[in-house]
Amino acid sequence: MERLPSGLECRGKHEMDDRKRSKGSGQPRKVRFRTMIYLSAHGRTGAETIPAHSPVIRKGRGARSGEKMELKARIQDPARPVIFYELIPPKAGASAELETQLQLVRDLSETVDAINIPEIIEESRQGERRARLPKRIEPRVFARAIQEAVGMETVVNRVTVRETAERQRDWFQETYERYGVRNVILVGGEAAAIEYPGPSVLEAGDLASATGLDFFLGGIAIPSRSREAARIRSKYEHGLRFFTTQVLVDPNDTVDLLQTLNGLDVRIFLSFAPITNLRDVEFLEWLGVDVPRNVAWGVEQAGGPAQAAEKMTAMASRVLTDIFDNLPSHPPALGMNVEQITRRTHAAARRMLTELSGVYPRYVRMREVVSRGSGT
Repeated sequence: MERLPSGLECRGKHEMDDRKRSKGSGQPRKVRFRTMIYLSAHGRTGAETIPAHSPVIRKGRGARSGEKMELKARIQDPARPVIFYELIPPKAGASAELETQLQLVRDLSETVDAINIPEIIEESRQGERRARLPKRIEPRVFARAIQEAVGMETVVNRVTVRETAERQRDWFQETYERYGVRNVILVGGEAAAIEYPGPSVLEAGDLASATGLDFFLGGIAIPSRSREAARIRSKYEHGLRFFTTQVLVDPNDTVDLLQTLNGLDVRIFLSFAPITNLRDVEFLEWLGVDVPRNVAWGVEQAGGPAQAAEKMTAMASRVLTDIFDNLPSHPPALGMNVEQITRRTHAAARRMLTELSGVYPRYVRMREVVSRGSGT
């Protein structure tokens, strides 16, 4: 995907109010049937009618050696490393792009636990307005395609504030029954000052619970935002049990946040993304990430996209290390989320995933040994 135009939010990590600068920058289910249209790897199409609740064969890291532990159980087990790969849905009607994305998911199935799918929406951000983003398939449609073609579990992001509570309630029902989605990240609005028609994240959490459907809910964490620990604790009270951060380029705010969340039984997914040039820096800043000047300078002076991506992967590894080195006595469980922020960063994101997936599980195991040794 090319650089997103200003005024478009692709990630859902846009709950932007009250941010502070980072230190580094100055009922029982009815059985239904559905007909699935699919595209084979050879370009042939076909159709199949199957029960809407047909069991999904779990693949990926959590299902090695015949293991079939669901994503929810993995996330709730602090001793298990859990890795997401964040992948933007393909353009609507682009069957070749969809098949390419599905093949990527197949390739990732032994490395990641789930595909994290952001919702791409229009947003009124500051900055120069460019061409409109091409229409993309709904995250839940992409999620069903992944589950049925690959068997990989998914996490779907849902912006809660843009549609009424009644429509959101219908969305939860349809998403569970028709699309088989169980894991949902609830995303709020861009700013508290904007009057939205839909429910807040807290209200949406209550709506999801009121359906009686077995959703596993998550949210967004912005470590640099003021009172973020209080926000997360409040979301926890409304049923949210895991959180993905914005892209991290500095450990300080995250270390502070985890210290303040000491003792809370949630999992925080630390998000990383390759930065290959200044356009990526500008895009992340537009998304609300505080990119320190020295990071931007390092990207500019790297000598090219490949060299910049290598430096940023090394930096992400250091940030990950610093965070694990400064955990409190009873920290939230930590996960990892690697993001492919644009189409051109595909190769760099894969390399970053390979590098960090060799480091992060070791830190989780080491932390578990320390916790057992101290009796915590």
